[in-house]
Amino acid sequence: MSLVRQLWLSVILILLASSLTNFVISTYFERKNLQEQLYLKNVDDVNSLAMMLSQDDRQLTDIQLLISATFDAGHYQRIELINPEGNSVFLREFKGEMESDIPALAKDFFNFQVKPGIAQVSSGWNRIGTLHLESHSHYLHEALWERTQAFFLSFIVISLIAGAIGSFVLHFLLKPLEMVVEQAHRFSEKRFMMLPVPRTTEFAKVITAMNSLAQRFKSIIEDGNKRLDELRYKSQHDDLTGLANCEAFETLLDAQLKYRDREGHNVLFMVKIFGMNEISLRLDKQKVDKIIVDFAHVIQDFTKQIEGRYTDVRFGRLSGSEFAILLTEAEDIQQLSDILVDVVRTFKGRSRDLYDLYVLHAGVYLAPDESRTTLMRRVQSLLIEASKERALALIDNKLTIVAPYNDDIQWRKALNAALNDNIHSVTFPVVKKDGSAIHYQALMGLELDNEVRKGGYFVHWARKLDMIPQIDFKMIEFILNKIEQESSAYDYAILLSYETMVSEPSLQRISQLLTEHSAAAQHICLEVRESVASSNFELFRHFTLTLKATGCKIGLKRVGDSFSTLLDLQELGLDYIKIDSAFVFNVAINASNQNFLRGLCSLAHSLGIVVIADGVTSKEDADSLYENGFDGIISLMQQF
Repeated sequence: MSLVRQLWLSVILILLASSLTNFVISTYFERKNLQEQLYLKNVDDVNSLAMMLSQDDRQLTDIQLLISATFDAGHYQRIELINPEGNSVFLREFKGEMESDIPALAKDFFNFQVKPGIAQVSSGWNRIGTLHLESHSHYLHEALWERTQAFFLSFIVISLIAGAIGSFVLHFLLKPLEMVVEQAHRFSEKRFMMLPVPRTTEFAKVITAMNSLAQRFKSIIEDGNKRLDELRYKSQHDDLTGLANCEAFETLLDAQLKYRDREGHNVLFMVKIFGMNEISLRLDKQKVDKIIVDFAHVIQDFTKQIEGRYTDVRFGRLSGSEFAILLTEAEDIQQLSDILVDVVRTFKGRSRDLYDLYVLHAGVYLAPDESRTTLMRRVQSLLIEASKERALALIDNKLTIVAPYNDDIQWRKALNAALNDNIHSVTFPVVKKDGSAIHYQALMGLELDNEVRKGGYFVHWARKLDMIPQIDFKMIEFILNKIEQESSAYDYAILLSYETMVSEPSLQRISQLLTEHSAAAQHICLEVRESVASSNFELFRHFTLTLKATGCKIGLKRVGDSFSTLLDLQELGLDYIKIDSAFVFNVAINASNQNFLRGLCSLAHSLGIVVIADGVTSKEDADSLYENGFDGIISLMQQF
């Protein structure tokens, strides 16, 4: 029972007890007072009548007529004349029933006991008899019944007014309690929020204690984040530039080639600064290091100029003056290369110390089933050839898979037709150690060119045509229908793009769709890439809180680089994270990655988050991941 209802019940009980007590006491004294007044009336009336009867020498007939006239003119129950011998000489008594709305129970409760008035009637010195007179008590009953009705009516009115005022006051006073309940609810979801301390002493003590718990836990999370970040940075990043070191980047390439969508337009650029040996002889180490650091910042800023033309990016420092850029689901490689050339030119013009530096790059598309060694050999051979020709860039823009559509109009027509009639889903399980499924990963497939194509085949064109939110919406709609048609008890995870997450209209459309399919929405898991969430944290917070209200689950995919730096992560209520395959690949023989992943699992589990490994390629890696705390894995053998 709610506090407001309890308040109403308490007010009614208190008023009822108080009012009934007051009613009984006041009714008792009122009844006693009315009885006394009626008795005095009986005495006065009987004495007056007796004096009238005792005047002159009245005959018995005259006495009877006078008594009858008095009885008829007044409201009497009984008037009786009794002779000295004790016999009734004359009696007038009301024996009928007066019309009344008074319940019999009320009459029994009032129960007036009024003594009759008694007086002597004489004629001269002779005593005629004794006169008894009783007034009718009906009007006393009516008076007390009206008083009782007025009492109960006033009781109801006062109770309603007191309850309404109490409810309003209670609603105002209990606002801090509502916040405490919300805070406790969020604690149960591993979301630790802080509350303002109210002025009410009791609530202030509770909220202060809860805030202390939230702050203590937040401090633990922040310390864990810091340690994880330090561990990850030391094992996988170049100390000077902060980019991925050679070993980490090679692992990333291995995972990309073995796990990622092989139909995608994935691009690798290798950028090299020639002439660094000569510069090193002329400048001290600090200045040389500054050149390297500045150049690392330049190639990182390069991606800001091509924003919207790729899905994900990774940087690596392969050697002293050799850098690599990996772009997934990227647009035309030649256009990207031209922008990179312009960026490098700007860098060379910043300092006169760089007049004899020569920066060039090579770029290739990643080919399906290509090994890392073959890929690096291809791009390095282009780089050597470019250096011989003194060219700023040399690009191999040949695609292994060439789409039959050549322009925007053809692609838009093909995509719209596929979205209307030819949507497919490729699903594979996320399994626990015992083999049971946590959920199923669902990838969209569209029937294009008479074949079912996965996202990498068309996503760069969809991005160019601003159709990504439409595609994500259609995928969610397709999976919801699949769940409802199959009456499936399984959960399905869908990866959403950056364009969908940052689009408020798209977010509202998805929210409305999930609300309309509320039962099936309980089996939907929506996820975004960690890089998208970390670079747009406030938008990701809004995305998470909006969609979790529909009952779906929210997760992060390709986690590793930035998870430990996501501030206030405990407030989001994430359900799961999927660790990037770059950290999972060959983890059984990578001690530094094992330490990092063990700490990441510990941090995530303290927040109630399920941890899943993405792109597991061997049983040895799977066993190592389970031993280090992972809840589930996605195996490549299950996927392809």
